[in-house]
Amino acid sequence: MYDIRDIIEKCITLTEKIKKEYIKLQEDSGDMRMRILIGVFIRSANNDIAYYQRVKGTLTDEIAETIDFGVFDKISNLVNQFARTIVPITIFERRPLVNYALSQQKSIYALLVDIQGRMVFGEEETSIAYYVLSELIQEKLKFINELEQMVQ
Repeated sequence: MYDIRDIIEKCITLTEKIKKEYIKLQEDSGDMRMRILIGVFIRSANNDIAYYQRVKGTLTDEIAETIDFGVFDKISNLVNQFARTIVPITIFERRPLVNYALSQQKSIYALLVDIQGRMVFGEEETSIAYYVLSELIQEKLKFINELEQMVQ
């Protein structure tokens, strides 16, 4: 049986993969300002992971409704397809890196919205899974707004 905690776990795995790529980039960068900027993205990934873990920790077996296997399978495929887009980063200038991070965060936002949409059946917008995904989407949108301010 699958529930929203399994989806959150997939979000954690994706974020850890992204963080790993930023760590590699930071190790390869000789520019101190670039290393500091990459450090911001690493801290953001750490914050996302901690947030996902807190949310997951608040969900008990009693409140985490079961997700239909067919729906979960489609969601898993979406997440796996997205995971394949996470490749080593070869950007060594600050502005292009911020634009890359912004684009990546917008893609994650779109992925979360897509997942949320696949979980709505009829009038189930009040389910725990829908609410949790709404929270995750709002958190992602906050970070996107911060990145957009950095680009300006």
